Amino acid sequence: MLNIYVAGKISKDSIFGKHDWRDNFCLELTKLSGIGINNLDPTKTGTNQKDIKMVFGCDSYLISNCDVMICYLSDDISIGGSQEILIAKYFKKLVIGLAPHGGKFNGADKEYFGKIVKDYKDPFVFTSCDKVCKNIEEVAKILKTLNKIKPKTLDIIPDSVDYYLSLKKQTNNHNHIRGPR
Repeated sequence: MLNIYVAGKISKDSIFGKHDWRDNFCLELTKLSGIGINNLDPTKTGTNQKDIKMVFGCDSYLISNCDVMICYLSDDISIGGSQEILIAKYFKKLVIGLAPHGGKFNGADKEYFGKIVKDYKDPFVFTSCDKVCKNIEEVAKILKTLNKIKPKTLDIIPDSVDYYLSLKKQTNNHNHIRGPR
């Protein structure tokens, strides 16, 4: 039995059309993977939504107790999902991003700095998630191989800064923004 925290849109006005979409999502994952799933659903904790510290604490607690977090990166996802990814990295949890192909995070053409980028991959999604899948079937396959995946940690942040600085030094490009003095 896997403890799974599914991050994603909560509003009934989302593309899912209802608050309890996580139930059907986890049932489908169980059917596709053959693995039992315990859904650590933040919408079913009875948390007082007016107490913002309680909401943040509850979600952080659930993430700290999951075996894997799946972040459903729908085109209408709010800021909470990205924060939950970093909370999972803080707790050294495996994160699977479900970014539908052709959506704004994975595979669409995107204008970026005045140029069209074909098959765009969002750098924040693809850097912070351990695996990125384009559909639920791919997520189910990944669940069967969790023991072979080493979760990324918050080290992705200083490692990425070091990578940037090494490339900047190699190209000797003085048109970049200067860091702190």
